[in-house]
Amino acid sequence: MIRHILITFYISASIASSETLLNGPMISDLSFREAQVWIQTKTPTSIRIQYASENNPTDTYYTQEIHTNEANACIANFTLSKVEPGNTYTYKIKINDILQIEEYKFKSPFYFYENTPPPNVRIAILGSHYAVEKAFEPPYRILGDGYNIFNKIYDRKPDLNLWVGHTAHLRFSDKDSKSGYLKRYTKARNIIKPKGLLSEIPNLGILSDQDYGNTNAGGDLSLKTDALESFKLFWPKTNMIKQQNALCYTYRISDAEFFFLDAQSQKSIINESKIIPKILGEEQIKWLKTALTTSHAKFKFIISGSPILNPVKSTKHLSYATKEQSELLEFFRNNQIEGLFFISGGSYKGELTKVVHSNSYYFYDLTVGPLTANPKPDKELNFFRVPGTLSLERQYTILEIFGEEEDRKLKISVYSQADIEIWSRIVPFEELSIEKAY
Repeated sequence: MIRHILITFYISASIASSETLLNGPMISDLSFREAQVWIQTKTPTSIRIQYASENNPTDTYYTQEIHTNEANACIANFTLSKVEPGNTYTYKIKINDILQIEEYKFKSPFYFYENTPPPNVRIAILGSHYAVEKAFEPPYRILGDGYNIFNKIYDRKPDLNLWVGHTAHLRFSDKDSKSGYLKRYTKARNIIKPKGLLSEIPNLGILSDQDYGNTNAGGDLSLKTDALESFKLFWPKTNMIKQQNALCYTYRISDAEFFFLDAQSQKSIINESKIIPKILGEEQIKWLKTALTTSHAKFKFIISGSPILNPVKSTKHLSYATKEQSELLEFFRNNQIEGLFFISGGSYKGELTKVVHSNSYYFYDLTVGPLTANPKPDKELNFFRVPGTLSLERQYTILEIFGEEEDRKLKISVYSQADIEIWSRIVPFEELSIEKAY
């Protein structure tokens, strides 16, 4: 009788989970003493998270209960505040007071500051993602495919996933209402498998033009508020810098810090006698300068949906806003901001750009090609492109930070959908340091 009751309970819990959970869980932020977990339910539901450290499984903690609602696409983002460094945590979801069977895990970062050398880390960088929905696709064309690539990425066991643009890939059907935005983001998130890619590893995203609205609409987008709110719902880490109008924020892992830029919501491409084009905007540039000069990280990665160094005068590149690009590059050199490395997304091709100065260190900009979206032919003459790095196929990148404390290096490895290495490069820290200039 007891056995029958238990079996019935587990079946009921399993059914409740499958009928209620739509997307997630996803680690939306992870630091030394706190984690955030993102979940989307199918219908309005009461939900909370139970978690414990594997070192002390009898001490069980609960997050606050959240009632999801249709106004925000039934999304909840939970804060796990009882986290401490270097521990593995298990967590389960509790739906309407029923604890679900499925268990998830994550590991909090190891605290190394002034104690041990910085740990080596592996970071997955993911480009344009396109989820096919047959009812909305053009005839005789397949604009996205190769979803098995997510399994390849998961098998690499990254410590961090960076989604660098076109994370939802809006279509005309999605850009004229907030409901359209939310439905498209939901579909794009739903086809990401295996679950562990989201539930075990921190996932951070940036805004690009196909996640925002009409290309080049910038600050004048009619649904700007809806576009930004939709993105923040699905990528809640972007809420961090609340005093900023732009969706910019930072994230630290090992001896690296990432600076995420919003190259859409402040954008203006009008180029007239009294109007100067802008991509990032004055406020965001000021924030970036302050954040860089106060950073203690050895490596400083600037993540943007617009390539920073590509010299082609395209409205998709920072070079179109000549004043902003010149101001930033001059600031980097004059203030000797070392350890800089740029990563850009929102592209349908991949390449590595390298700018060499006679009296300064090197600048690199890794443009990440499409993940599941279709690649497109290259029509740009980027004369700063590193030979052998142009890639016109679905791909993902693994960035490794490794080496002894005084001899740190970056390894960039670009892999195809079939998990074959397309190209790789090692960049020693000295190429990004002041010493390189002399």
